[in-house]
Amino acid sequence: MADRETTSVPIRAGFNYASDPALLASHRDEWSRLREEASIFRVPQSSGDAWYLLSYDDIRNALQDWELFSSDFTAYMEGGHKMIPENLDPPEHTKYRRLLTSSFSPAAVRAWEPRVRSVCVELIDGFRHQGACDVVKDFGLQFPTAIFMEMMGLSLERGDEFIARAQTLLHTTDADDPGGSLRVEAAMQIFEDIAELVAERRQRPADDLVSHLVVSQVDGRALSDEDLGGMGLLLYLAGLDTVASMLAYSLRHLAEHPGLRRTLVDQPELIPSAVEEFLRYYSIATTPRVVTRDAEFGGCPMKRGDQIIIPTASAGRDSRQFPDADHFVVDREPNRHLAFGDGPHRCAGIHLARMELGIALEEWHRRIPDYRVADDAVIIEHVGNVAGLSAVPIVWD
Repeated sequence: MADRETTSVPIRAGFNYASDPALLASHRDEWSRLREEASIFRVPQSSGDAWYLLSYDDIRNALQDWELFSSDFTAYMEGGHKMIPENLDPPEHTKYRRLLTSSFSPAAVRAWEPRVRSVCVELIDGFRHQGACDVVKDFGLQFPTAIFMEMMGLSLERGDEFIARAQTLLHTTDADDPGGSLRVEAAMQIFEDIAELVAERRQRPADDLVSHLVVSQVDGRALSDEDLGGMGLLLYLAGLDTVASMLAYSLRHLAEHPGLRRTLVDQPELIPSAVEEFLRYYSIATTPRVVTRDAEFGGCPMKRGDQIIIPTASAGRDSRQFPDADHFVVDREPNRHLAFGDGPHRCAGIHLARMELGIALEEWHRRIPDYRVADDAVIIEHVGNVAGLSAVPIVWD
């Protein structure tokens, strides 16, 4: 491990985690290589430095320290759209997050289990007799999107529209969209969708999450259209993308490791543990924060206004926290991964995500126990705030 004294902090001019060729080729391996060189490094920028945190301990400590590292980084985002409560800090964050607690509590999520399982089975039965599918397009995106839209009160017939907008906003690269106009347009379309639904629910409440939020209050006042738009944007992107990405990684991994796949078919009781290991092994989120005051962190002199970049993929492969970190251990215990974040901003939908992933692996392997990646498959991994796979074509007999 390189010296972490202030005078020895590695500097990487021009580094961009979303476009660096080495990271695009195999970002988890590259994070591990960089972490062994130095657990923190600095990238000079025109408006303050960016600090990359690569060790499990530094990442966990930063996620917990909301007073030093603010989540209000909207000034650095495309279009500056604020997601609520993600881009708020306590105590404001706590007030808005509390509004989601009842909808995403363990008890509330359990009540959704029959419907989640029914949607999952219906999707798989729709293509299992074909002998082939693209895990991303035909299953990974469709499954959580259907659940999200029902929870929000959106029309299921518009699912493909919503998927396309989320994909454009989250996964369009600077090379494909140099000025960011495609991403800005997608964000505006999402806000328009949310505003339309909010207006409808103000007039005609229903039994859905948006209706609940429309009548909710913070500090004795009703939520504004701006508040509801920010909350809707967060739910939209989280509901349509993160579980889809994890399913793509998980089923590709199982397609390429028949021994592990057979273990889960024969011992489905291991699926909850396997879900946690997939979350660790393929952690997909890279989270930014903003430094709130001049301070030293990990021996590094950070200044107010600097950014920090937190790749959970690096935390998940840190061998000081996870023995044999580069190997998938289906019954790993303990497994205190940071795939859902940590501290006050830990994912509010953690129980729903775990349930969706577990049910997907259960029902898939009941119906399609043996499968493999298609011989002519072209699989491209995109790296950014949320990593993912472009397609996973698989076949079975």
